[in-house]
Amino acid sequence: MKKTARLQSMSLKYKILTVILTGFFVLFLAGIISLAFVSKSYEKKLYNSIAASLTDSALEISDQLKYIDTIVDSILANQTIQASLDRSGKSTQNSEKQLCFNQVYSTLCDYFFIFNSDAISYISIFQGDDVISTSNRKLQALPDTVRSKLKQTAYSGQGATVTVTDYGPDHGIFIVKELRKIEGLSLDSLGVLILNIDMDALISSSTAASTEFEDISYYLYDDNSLIFNDSALSRQDSTELYQKLKGDYDVVTLKHEKLFAVSGMIPTYGWNYICAVSYNSIYQAITLSSRSFFLIMVLSVILVGIFSTKLVFALFRHFDRLIENMKQFGEGKYEIAASPRDYRQDEIGLLYKNFDTMVEKINTLINENYINELLKKEAQIKAMESQMDPHFLYNTLDSINWRARMIKSEEISQITTALGNLLRLSLGNNSRDFTLRQELTIVDNYIIIQKIRYQKRLDFSVDIPESLLDIPIPKFTLQPLLENAIRYGLEESSETCYITITSHIEGDTLILKIMNTGSSFEEDFMEKLLDGEIQPHGFGIGILNIHKRIQMTYGSEYGLQLYTIEDEDTYEECAAAEIRIPYVQKEENEPC
Repeated sequence: MKKTARLQSMSLKYKILTVILTGFFVLFLAGIISLAFVSKSYEKKLYNSIAASLTDSALEISDQLKYIDTIVDSILANQTIQASLDRSGKSTQNSEKQLCFNQVYSTLCDYFFIFNSDAISYISIFQGDDVISTSNRKLQALPDTVRSKLKQTAYSGQGATVTVTDYGPDHGIFIVKELRKIEGLSLDSLGVLILNIDMDALISSSTAASTEFEDISYYLYDDNSLIFNDSALSRQDSTELYQKLKGDYDVVTLKHEKLFAVSGMIPTYGWNYICAVSYNSIYQAITLSSRSFFLIMVLSVILVGIFSTKLVFALFRHFDRLIENMKQFGEGKYEIAASPRDYRQDEIGLLYKNFDTMVEKINTLINENYINELLKKEAQIKAMESQMDPHFLYNTLDSINWRARMIKSEEISQITTALGNLLRLSLGNNSRDFTLRQELTIVDNYIIIQKIRYQKRLDFSVDIPESLLDIPIPKFTLQPLLENAIRYGLEESSETCYITITSHIEGDTLILKIMNTGSSFEEDFMEKLLDGEIQPHGFGIGILNIHKRIQMTYGSEYGLQLYTIEDEDTYEECAAAEIRIPYVQKEENEPC
């Protein structure tokens, strides 16, 4: 609710600026989101392209491995190899063994060249301490410990084909199998077959025609262990790549280099397969585009903001001038400088024209009404003055006074004397040069009469310095306020009513305060009378008359204020009337 109220009370020009800038900010956010969407779409397209290549490559690798398994099974079933290994195992003559080994070697070479698989590095058969290999040089590069473990793995498989990936990064993948005699289903051990797979050749042949990217690299993992890593990354980086890639694809940063990595799986074998493409150039292009777009949008927002602000302020300069004229007119300053007569032809010009017309009409009505009221009041006063000779009233009251003294009635004497003084001051024609001293004389005589009526229930005091008593003040300013205080503080209460009149100076303003107990004012009572929320009658008319007479005499910054305050001693609510008039110091005559 507070935000809504704050928005509603905001100036119209700021509302328009807010709408413009908010709309542009929404467009700015939409542009940022669109750019992010385009970037994600590009990554998705890149993933789809690489994923398709990865699927083909994975199937090709799986097919080649199955093809190699077929070669291994074919070697096992070869009758020449079976017979030669059986004879060499039983023979005690070296020449016969060598003849058998030559037959086995010849057959292995036939397999090696007939099947013509680039992925096969070499094929070796171990029988006891003897070994037959298609490449003794490559076999000798294999450490003895690795050979021993491979043979143990083969014997543990008991004739099954076992794929060993433990030495993949250094020596490639091995397919090992214990060769057993098929004839007669004796299944006697004939030796161990070890086939080494060249991973570089396998990956190259499987991915040669599967991708459109030139700098793509491949990595194989078995149970989180690295089997094969491309030369582009070290083993440590290859392992880190596998650990950082959580989904099907992502942008992975390794040593300040960004890679777009896609993962898959080799069918049948369950190996994880990752291919990565350098993402640096793509990332730099996207970053440059994003920064350029962001900079352009920020500059656009700034330029639009400056242009919109200047345009709106230029447009509303005329509105501000019109609003200022309206405020002055509402405050009672009816003499407003007229707008140029060459009005604009738009809505602003129409507003100016109608406002000026309204001001002229209201000023005409005010002047006519003001003159009529002055004439009316002057006629009323003269009619009252002509109804009875004031001297007759004075003489009558004086006779009553002397009669009261003769019968020793002091109260009647005081009342007639005070009433005579009131009549003398009221009917006098010196209202223009009326001073605070004379106004207090009216008050004193009025209080004398009221004290005789209310006795001790009325407590009245005045605290005004002598230096202020000669300050001019409109006639009958204080007395109506005292009359109101007595009416509501005494007549409607049985308690003692305390009435005080005090004064103080604020800058160039004299403030007279009349405060009484026993009554209080409604909040914003004066404002409600002026705005017409409360219809004046009786005392309300008198209050408005005092306020308007002061403002007509001294200006709109002076006048009457009504409010309720708390007594500092009794903590009782008191009604307070505050009169503000100019403080004009009396000029002293300079010595001759």
